Amino acid sequence: MFLAVGVKKIFCIPLCAELNEGVQALRRFQEKADPLVDGQPKVSITSLMAAMAAELVPALGKRCLLVLDAYFAVGPAFAILKTVRDAAGRPREYGEKLALIELFEKRRASFEQERIELYGQVKDVAVLTLDLLWKPIGEKLRFVLVADGDERFILMGSDLTLGARDMILAYSYRFKIEVSFKVLKHLIGAFFYRFWTTAWPRIGKVTNSDLSSVNDEHRKRLIAETTDAIEAFVNFGCIATGILQILALSCHKTIWQRYTGWLRTVSSAIPSEEVVQSVVQQEYFQNFRAFSNDAIYTIIMSKSRGDQQCWMPLAA
Repeated sequence: MFLAVGVKKIFCIPLCAELNEGVQALRRFQEKADPLVDGQPKVSITSLMAAMAAELVPALGKRCLLVLDAYFAVGPAFAILKTVRDAAGRPREYGEKLALIELFEKRRASFEQERIELYGQVKDVAVLTLDLLWKPIGEKLRFVLVADGDERFILMGSDLTLGARDMILAYSYRFKIEVSFKVLKHLIGAFFYRFWTTAWPRIGKVTNSDLSSVNDEHRKRLIAETTDAIEAFVNFGCIATGILQILALSCHKTIWQRYTGWLRTVSSAIPSEEVVQSVVQQEYFQNFRAFSNDAIYTIIMSKSRGDQQCWMPLAA
């Protein structure tokens, strides 16, 4: 699971990565605390993602807007995220239960027209904004009903100050996370980890790993270290991606001046991560000998000599 931050509507910089699916036993081995919902531990994909955000937002020290898929529109996610915002509100007053999808017809006359740029195209959409009490958390949320031609969308958020236009724009930026996944996978190689340990029970032909039989503390430690290594490797990939993106934003003129490749079309003044990587690699190897005192230089040279001493096995 990833958390990322958007920068200048250009990049989606990955902030944190963590294993979030089928990890209850792993988290115990890693001695990670479980997210709490109403004082009770709740370990699920939605609660773990919300807990990641609740931990990161205070560290950023800025007002943040968390944009998630409909999969995360559940009570536990909103309940956990209440811990990083002012939870004070008006008393609960439940009214008539509404079927939101029916409002596209019943409240058609109340929709307002908005002209908005989505995915590079200017569109006219009809919107209806409603602040409603949502029973799973007992608080008001803002619901935005969007009619785009024959398509219907419903957005929801806990920020009652955010207008319909801004909510629609924020949700449209989600596609940038897909671009970041492509960069992490194909350019950085963040998912090409090969950490394993024989302490892990053999999976065989099944798809789920049963760790209930692991009672030995030594095996638990080895499995925890393997899991930590996987998460650390991916997070280093996130850091590398973020560095490339920051260089693209802050040094774009220099990057283009030193880029020796060829592009059929230059679509933006801000270079892509691949262009920045090309320039960084070129500059590094041109000045390779100047880094002879660096640890990475020692590692690379040891590999060229066939010396494997600096590669230590993670676990037996």
